[in-house]
Amino acid sequence: MALTKKVFRDFMRLCRRWKLLTLRKIVYLPHILSVQEKRFALILALVALLAGGGLGLRTYIHFTHPVPGIGGSYTEGMIGPPRVINPLYLSRDTDRDISRLVFSGLLTYDGTGNVVPDLAERYEISRDGKTYIVFLRKNAVWHDGKPLTADDVLFTINRIQNPQYKSPARVNWQGVEVQKIDDYTVRFVLRTPYAPFIENLTQGIIPKHLWEHIEPAQAVLHDLNMHPVGSGPYQFGRFKSTSEGAVIWYTLDRNPHYYREGPYLQTITFLFFTTEDEMIASIHKGEIDGFGPITASRTSAINPGQGVVFNIPTPRIFSIFFNQRTSPALADTAVREAIARALDKNKIALGSAGGGAIALDSILPPFQKSVTAGATAPEPAYDPDRSRALLDAAGWRDTDGDGVREKKIRDAKKKLVEMPLHFTLTTGDSPDLGAAAEQIRTMLADVGISADVQQKSFADLEASVIRPRAFEILLFGQVYGYEPDPFAFWHSSQVKDPGLNIALFADKKADRILEDARHTVDRSARNEKYQEFSRIAMRALPAIPLYTQLYLYLLPRDMQFSGGQSAPFSRITLPADRFNEINRWYRVTRRAF
Repeated sequence: MALTKKVFRDFMRLCRRWKLLTLRKIVYLPHILSVQEKRFALILALVALLAGGGLGLRTYIHFTHPVPGIGGSYTEGMIGPPRVINPLYLSRDTDRDISRLVFSGLLTYDGTGNVVPDLAERYEISRDGKTYIVFLRKNAVWHDGKPLTADDVLFTINRIQNPQYKSPARVNWQGVEVQKIDDYTVRFVLRTPYAPFIENLTQGIIPKHLWEHIEPAQAVLHDLNMHPVGSGPYQFGRFKSTSEGAVIWYTLDRNPHYYREGPYLQTITFLFFTTEDEMIASIHKGEIDGFGPITASRTSAINPGQGVVFNIPTPRIFSIFFNQRTSPALADTAVREAIARALDKNKIALGSAGGGAIALDSILPPFQKSVTAGATAPEPAYDPDRSRALLDAAGWRDTDGDGVREKKIRDAKKKLVEMPLHFTLTTGDSPDLGAAAEQIRTMLADVGISADVQQKSFADLEASVIRPRAFEILLFGQVYGYEPDPFAFWHSSQVKDPGLNIALFADKKADRILEDARHTVDRSARNEKYQEFSRIAMRALPAIPLYTQLYLYLLPRDMQFSGGQSAPFSRITLPADRFNEINRWYRVTRRAF
């Protein structure tokens, strides 16, 4: 206390001596002050500096908040190298992933599955659902600085429609007329209303000024496929390949002229591997920051400090489909219901896909808006006792004690024969499908139904099983888009190859509903029709939905997403959709007033 009083007295004496400080006095101050006065002056200066700095820092923090900053990088592992980074020729996940960062569409989907403008500033749909008018942004440019206009849109679609270019996307654009209204307005005219057409407008656009002189025979092999020029948030940087031409890594740089928010990450690099084990080892070494998909059973191999695994629902529905034409037993609704009640879907979902799946009771995607369990006919619940009772009542009994039920029925020649309740369950040769098929076989055996599991390569499965409809029970997946259109999978016109109605489902009322839904632009009204269709289909039991797959995606813990969201996605249709809002990802922050 005495020391404090002494400092104060000395300070006041100093102030009296130097009431009128001039520059000359300040300069000579160190030479005039005593040693004790110098010490006190230094202490006072430090106290003032610290107090002022602390007050300034608190004021700055109070009046500012953290926002995304430009900088940082992200490195992701992928299975298999890219080959053709061109939205007209996408057929592999790696190509789709990189293309999604480089190229833009007229529209895109946000992380919740809602359609939002991308290159488009806005769009209009005619009342009859046949005409779509898209108004382009005037500030969008290609990575080489050239303006992006309606000519680029027309050029892209015309090239897709030209059979000489052999674009896989051609089937989506047949019967669509594209017209240029002015440099920044495009009209699309459909022959008949088709509500899911809105998803076509997410097609990546390519630059006319670079591609117009490239002949069809050269297109797939052209250098622009590996040195792409797009208008997306990231632009081609560089890549390294082996002496054999296999790409080792591929880097994209931030597009400084991007027309939407961001992008914030300075660079994104992809490293390419052959197995998931190699990617997990690379994570441990710190060579990559994330990858996907990761098998659910392998997530335990990831150190919690190394990243966060996001479980993203997808519209890929795996079901067992019945061919009632090849099996008299399956033509009996009681048998199909008994099979449905014999299957523990939760256990099948947990055991298949490494646990990266969710049990499903609807033949439509679980996130299809307005299509909920309460809105559809209840799918037969797991109940083995009820399954056995149904089979008993239908006359299927194990009379010889071999564990397999039998029944006397008439064969193709109308001859009465004793037939065992036995089926062949056919599926693809992936480990996940094999595991699911074995669980199904075991569960059916528990109620007296015998089944043999037959796995085929996917090429053989398509050629010899699916296309000729040569199966009794098929375990297979259906992939829906953001605008689910059950028509291709369930309308009676699609029963024969190349149609995709592999359950051979035919119902006149269901057909009318699916046709009307395709022509209904209003999404809510369209979803009501899907509800009605789902009720009809689930009562008929042409198939039993089992589970929908999850896409498990590993990202670094410090990866953040603008807008305050904990994740930039709650649903995707294809793996590349995880990058739909890559422009909002960031790892560096700054403070803004």
